[in-house]
Order: sequence, then structure tokens, then C-alpha cells
Amino acid sequence: VKPALAPSLKVLDDIKADRSIRKLLFCGVGCAVQAFRRIEQDLNLEKVYVIGTNCADNSPTPQAARDFIRRGVQIDDEQEGTIKGYEFMQDFKVHVKTEESYIKKPYFVLPGTIAEPSIAKSCLACFDYTNSLADVVVGYMGA
Repeated sequence: VKPALAPSLKVLDDIKADRSIRKLLFCGVGCAVQAFRRIEQDLNLEKVYVIGTNCADNSPTPQAARDFIRRGVQIDDEQEGTIKGYEFMQDFKVHVKTEESYIKKPYFVLPGTIAEPSIAKSCLACFDYTNSLADVVVGYMGA
């Protein structure tokens, strides 16, 4: 759900062109909300509400996510089928959620050859993980 990956910002040109739209509820992760807030005044809306959601730490591709799990977190083939997702957390560890538990590994010790291709380019400029520009935040960060 990054601006580069999600269509939430794509409709804003249509909203600007449709003068009958006077109110808007925008939902997005921190980087999408940053982009929306930058152009909000250009939309000429009477009222805007912004709901922020927590970031999901998108991998650039499904294959990059699988490679990160195998090489970075060192999950074996048997465990790989039990993985539900992973997230870079504020304790400086990547938390891999499996069907049974969480596997936690510090991410600052990962070599660049593993870490760099595993993180979407749009995440590298993130400075609003808590989604502070939203009116209300739902989820675990900033809520």
C-alpha cells in the first residue's frame, strides 16, 4: 500500500475534476498520507478526513520477500510454508509470524546484499512510520 504500489492516490485527479465531490475520507499509510496532504489544498474540498493505517513494510516483489525470509531470517524450506508475514519492528528486529509463533531477528546485522533488495525503494525515504499527518490512526503505531 505504498504510493508507488497502491491506487489510493490515483483517483485524486478524478476527484479534482469532479466539482460535485465536496467531502473526502482518505485512508492510507504514512507515505500515502504525506503525498495526499501535500496536494490536499489543490482539491478545493470543503471537508477532508484522513484515516491513517499502519505500514506493512512492503517488499518490492514476492520473490524478494521469499529471498529475504530464506537468506535473511534463515527460515528453512519446511518452515517457509507456515509463514503468514513479516514486519520490521521498532525493537530493531524483523518479526516473522508463522502459524505457531514469531521468529525474531535483528535487522541491523543483516548484510546489505540481503537487506537492500528486500525493502521497497519507496520505503527508504520513510520518516512518518507513525502516520502523524493523519487525523486518526488505526492499528498499532500511533493509535
